[in-house]
Amino acid sequence: MERWKPKLINAQFALNLINDEFFMGEVEAIKKSYINEIVNSQPEHIEERENAYRGLLAVNKFVAHFESLAAQKQIDAKRRKIF
Repeated sequence: MERWKPKLINAQFALNLINDEFFMGEVEAIKKSYINEIVNSQPEHIEERENAYRGLLAVNKFVAHFESLAAQKQIDAKRRKIF
């Protein structure tokens, strides 16, 4: 997405993405894959678990980024009430 688009348009795009069942289903599948890597790894495979954990954190940060964009409209409304 381009930076020049207004925040509210970005918020709507992000909200559409977060509400998309297929997209969120795929995100959950990726998360489960990383969790399975962690759970099913051998005790001596520390690096494998750490890489899976980093992948899981990256997916969570990715989703959180879009959730924060989607919430921008509510944040702006609350900001206007305060000031």
